[in-house]
Amino acid sequence: MEKVKDLTKEIQVLFVEDMPRDAELVNQALRENGLIVRSQRVETKDAFLLALEQRPPDVILSDHGLPEFSGFAALAIARKNYPEIPFIFVTDALTPEMEIEKLAPGATDLVPKRELSKLAFVIRRALTEPKLRRRLTEDEREGVIKKLLGLLASYEMDGVYIPICSCCKSIRDKNGEWRPPESYFRKHLELKFTHSICPKCLPDYLR
Repeated sequence: MEKVKDLTKEIQVLFVEDMPRDAELVNQALRENGLIVRSQRVETKDAFLLALEQRPPDVILSDHGLPEFSGFAALAIARKNYPEIPFIFVTDALTPEMEIEKLAPGATDLVPKRELSKLAFVIRRALTEPKLRRRLTEDEREGVIKKLLGLLASYEMDGVYIPICSCCKSIRDKNGEWRPPESYFRKHLELKFTHSICPKCLPDYLR
């Protein structure tokens, strides 16, 4: 399991933003939602590069259209030099309907400035979830599908069914052995798992 950020400690935030008032509102929203943050605001490429070099943050926030810089340019720099740092757009210039994953590949998430109450949750999720792996190639996806279809066929049952325990969620293999889902799919499909924390369990995790 990968190490996750201890959210009871101070979070270092680097914010690409040209409006001081907007940065203040973001900091206020984060503190009101329980995060301890130290935020540095930059609005030029040189200042962004210097901040990254001097003290890489825990998370990068970015508006999109700045007079002397852009969110896309900041994202490209961050992904090239610090791919492990979550990069979250905080802007009204982009919307979720724009399919941010296609528009800005590598961005962790997008929170509109008019919905700052959601930002603390998005940051918590970004800092507690393991880092995203690369996407499977087409050949790799086809390989997984082929293995899955072969696995289903091995049960010799009508329909797409895999026997799973209603209580502990263990899966029974074709030899009658009950295995945890991670062990089962790792053995049969060679899948690797990471661990995260869902929104329902997050409050208990933070206690």
